Amino acid sequence: MFDHRHLAAALESVSSVPAEPVTAGIDVDGLAHHDLGTHRYADPRRRIFDAMIETVARRGYDLTTIERVASVAGVPTAVFDEHFEDKRECFLRTLDELIARLESTVVARVNEQLPWPERIEVGLRALLTELAAHPDSSRVAMVECLSAGDAAIARLHRLMARLAGILDEGRAHASEHEADADWVEYLPPQISTAVVGGIVSIVHRRVLEDRTDELGAMLGDLLYFALLPYLGHDRALSIAGLGAEA
Repeated sequence: MFDHRHLAAALESVSSVPAEPVTAGIDVDGLAHHDLGTHRYADPRRRIFDAMIETVARRGYDLTTIERVASVAGVPTAVFDEHFEDKRECFLRTLDELIARLESTVVARVNEQLPWPERIEVGLRALLTELAAHPDSSRVAMVECLSAGDAAIARLHRLMARLAGILDEGRAHASEHEADADWVEYLPPQISTAVVGGIVSIVHRRVLEDRTDELGAMLGDLLYFALLPYLGHDRALSIAGLGAEA
């Protein structure tokens, strides 16, 4: 069963996890053009990935069995055994692909030449749009991974750490481009980790409550939350489209 204490542990320890890549051996370009929740690949391994997402999203990780996944994939259990040692390995590989797809989708949308606030807006919009468009995948990546043990949670840690690093670029942007932003140098070292943790917690709650379709509408609020520490209230409010800049 899902234990909400896992989420708290994930948010507390994200900064201590090394930012290791999770895309090794994964066809990221291919993932960017396919929905793992709906597309059926000729490769039986990818069919099993599809089936793992569908089964875990509907039954939960604990109640998912190899037999069920193989049945949904339309392959004998012997074929499953040829590709994966057990359910846990299959789930971790599936999670790797989901995270790689999320990251590649965001990277593909973000122009590195844009000013930092615009990159955060475009990246956050892409992330929320992708999550909202694929509710089964979102449930696996944002909810069920917390029930699948330390190795699965570590993958979420690493994703959060990478997002925190991007967000913390706001320090340099504010120092160079924002007037009267002296407070930035006094921001706590873990401010970006705290902000990312808060955003992940909000997204997690929506997905857990089967309200994934609401994520796109939350862009303004979450963007304000992300920009506030670095740009201040008025600028963050204006860029997030929640009010006029003073």
